[in-house]
Amino acid sequence: MGMSIQRYGKWDFRAVDTASAARALARLKEQGAPAEPERAAAVVLLREAPLRVFLLRHAAKEPFGLPTIGRADLPQVTVRERWAHLDVDGYSGRGVPGGALSGPRTAQYGFPGGRHKPDDPDVAMTGVRAVEEETGALVALQRAWARWVTPEYEPVRFDSWIYVATLAEGFQPRIRVREPEYATWIGPEQAVCQYGGQMSVPEATTLAELARYSTVGEVFAAAEQREMSPVLPRVSLVDDEARLVLPGEEGYPTDALATV
Repeated sequence: MGMSIQRYGKWDFRAVDTASAARALARLKEQGAPAEPERAAAVVLLREAPLRVFLLRHAAKEPFGLPTIGRADLPQVTVRERWAHLDVDGYSGRGVPGGALSGPRTAQYGFPGGRHKPDDPDVAMTGVRAVEEETGALVALQRAWARWVTPEYEPVRFDSWIYVATLAEGFQPRIRVREPEYATWIGPEQAVCQYGGQMSVPEATTLAELARYSTVGEVFAAAEQREMSPVLPRVSLVDDEARLVLPGEEGYPTDALATV
C-alpha cells in the first residue's frame, strides 16, 4: 500500500509532541470510549503532463495532527493538523469541515472534501459533490486511493476516503466558496516538500505516494491494486518519544490505551 512512508524531505510525518500525546491518551482513558467516526471524503484532482494535483489553501481546517520538521539542524515544530492534532490543550469546541478552531489560525493545504451528508448516495458521491461545491468543476473518473480513520484520542473523528480523480472535459476548477484562500495546480513532490508541514498525515502521505508516478494512467492503474482496509493511526510512546504508528508496523499498539 505504500503506507510505510514516515519522512519526506524535511518533514517527519509521524513525530508528535510527547506531552500532548500523553494528555490526549489520558483524556481518552478518562472518556472511556472513543467518539464514533463520521464518514467523509477528500478528492485529489489530477491532470497532466506533467502530473499535477489541485491543491487548496484554507485559513483553518478541522483537526488531525501535522507532520513536524525532522531535521537535526532545525527545531521541532508542532502544529495543528486536520485529522490528528495532539494540541489537546489548545482545542475546544467541535471542529467541522470548513469550521473554525479555537486558538491560533494557521493556513493549511489540502484537497476538496467534506463530511458525508444524508442525501449523498454513498461516500464516493460525497467527494464528487465536494469538488463541485468547492471548485465548480465536475468529476469525470474517480478511484479510491486510501481510507484513513481519525485516531481514537480525537474528540471529532472521521472515516475518510481519499479518492484520485480527473475532471470532465471543459471544466477548470476555481475557488467558488468563501473558505479556500488560494488554489493551484502543483506537482505532488513539490506540494509535499513545500507544504507538507501544513497538511494532514493522510494528505501528505497521499502526495508522497503520488510522487512515484508520472501519468494519470499510472495513478489509476495503481489505485486498482490498492488495499482499502481502513488505516487507524495509534500513538506509540517509547523512551519518552511519541510517534504515530500504522497497522502492520512494528510497535503498533494493540489498543488506543496500550501506552497509557
